[in-house]
Amino acid sequence: MVIFLIILLLLISGCATLPEEFQGIYLEKKTGFSEVLESPEKYKDINVLWGGKIVKCLNKEDVTFLEIIQFPLDLEGKPKIDSISEGRFQVETPKFLDCAIYSPGRLITIFGSFKGLKEGKIGEKFYNFPFIEGKIFHLWREELRVHVEIPSPPCYWHPWWEPWWYHPWCCP
Repeated sequence: MVIFLIILLLLISGCATLPEEFQGIYLEKKTGFSEVLESPEKYKDINVLWGGKIVKCLNKEDVTFLEIIQFPLDLEGKPKIDSISEGRFQVETPKFLDCAIYSPGRLITIFGSFKGLKEGKIGEKFYNFPFIEGKIFHLWREELRVHVEIPSPPCYWHPWWEPWWYHPWCCP
């Protein structure tokens, strides 16, 4: 029984792990996006692990700037874009991130230090962006999902597929 429990724990722990870049990072606690928006002064200089979809990438002389639509992360640290976003955040890093690779629409997970709120605009609207200093980045592979539906042939007959009266001689 003990061996079974040990094997079960190993299987469960191996199922959901963060990407390799994030192994060994230190998070005081999992700090949610909405918690930070409610009381930003409480979370200043705390490490966060956030992710989302890139909206804007800009390379300046000594920093790279990203604007990201936040989405909650799954157990593997990947943004769940089928969930509801709680807003946007901005990231600045001294690392050079090529904007041709870190392009709008790509999914990203970022580990960094929350520095406070920064005023900005989304279109014509003023917005207070949570601002983090990015340390570790993981850009997720682009996925193409296609739904294929193959209809069954109209006159093909098998007794378990169609009613008994649906025989090839009944087909128009």
